[in-house]
Amino acid sequence: MAPPVMKSRGALAVAAALAVLLACAAPSAAQGSGDFAVFAPGEQLPAGGLSSKFVVVDAAPTTTNGKAVLRRTTKERSLQLTPEQAALVLAPTPATAPTDAPGVESAASYAPESGEAVPLAQGTSGYSFTDTRVARSASAFAPFVRPAGKLTMRFGGGWATCTASLIGKSLLVTAAHCVYDWGSKTMASEIFFTPDFDVGSPSTNLEFKARSWAIPSAYAQGTDTCQVPGVVCSNDVAVVWLGVNSAGQQAFQAAGNRYFNYMVNAFEATAQSRPGESSVVVPKYLAISQLGYPGSWDGAGKMQMSNSPGFQLNQAVNGKTMKNIVRGTAMTGGSSGGPWLLNLGVDAAASDGVTYGSVATRNAVVGVTSWGYTDNAIKLQGASQFATNAEFPSAKYGIRGGGNIGALVDFACDSTGGWGLQAKGFCR
Repeated sequence: MAPPVMKSRGALAVAAALAVLLACAAPSAAQGSGDFAVFAPGEQLPAGGLSSKFVVVDAAPTTTNGKAVLRRTTKERSLQLTPEQAALVLAPTPATAPTDAPGVESAASYAPESGEAVPLAQGTSGYSFTDTRVARSASAFAPFVRPAGKLTMRFGGGWATCTASLIGKSLLVTAAHCVYDWGSKTMASEIFFTPDFDVGSPSTNLEFKARSWAIPSAYAQGTDTCQVPGVVCSNDVAVVWLGVNSAGQQAFQAAGNRYFNYMVNAFEATAQSRPGESSVVVPKYLAISQLGYPGSWDGAGKMQMSNSPGFQLNQAVNGKTMKNIVRGTAMTGGSSGGPWLLNLGVDAAASDGVTYGSVATRNAVVGVTSWGYTDNAIKLQGASQFATNAEFPSAKYGIRGGGNIGALVDFACDSTGGWGLQAKGFCR
């Protein structure tokens, strides 16, 4: 199946208190069983509208090992903006500042060991970044990246790959377009997840088959708030329930007994840089670490990490606000669905009363990779922000927080008629 074309401003006013970090707790009030419509794996959605909040696929429970899947020819799933679509997203290029203007350098560079000046990593978008392989050789990060992994999906007779991450014991978050083909309106027929996948360590790549997966109905039906239809959207997000493997393990056990936190409305918990700290005005941003399996780097065989500031892309669309995050990166197709994390790592032992400041919670996902550009020189990607928005306006869905991710996790873990993962011991 040919991959679709990789996905790419007035924000809704939300109080800082709505930046909610989600933690494990007891089941909450339900959304109601009328909030979802169930389909078979690979089934095409009807042409008519759906009144449900979520589209859900239920697969037959199995512990069958599908390692052969990863040896098949696959295509990296990606949503990419064409030059024409990019023109709808990128603002007009401002006039070039004179090189002697305050704060403007004529050639930003650094001095490597070999001498000479080497340009900083940056695409034509102007967003700078630092990308690196993490894989299993980066021992300092290894324990904290393991909840991310490689996602393999069947669409018809073909296979495709994305990235996903655990936000519960057997609960994944990824991009909706990874499990749903927007063009054909068809759900994936099979999904497999391998936490911390590394092509160089096949004996320790433990695979888990999905039992069920769910995406927002608004995204599936094309009624989501999108700047570019089906590409730059508020709710390109999905959750996946994983079955146990043949040894009876849950996926988090194969990830070092870890799963990520997540955060809603993260921009509301941060402040713009103070005037005078820089010679230029710096907008609000989040220091984001992105994890993924892009096909253009190590053949999607090793996890990659990208670190760069993330900025809000809030765009008015037909009276609603499309909410995304954008940032510089060299990742490509196959990184879709990968987590965008705040504070990746672990706290050091503090002394003298020092702290990490506000919003210091570790390993919190604030969005998943959604879209990029067909022109690899641009080196910029976007994510559907975990946030309250027009489709998911509530600040609280049960105990799981607000917005798109709160509603999806509440459905998966607690809602009457949902998956009931909390009671099963598969949630958080």
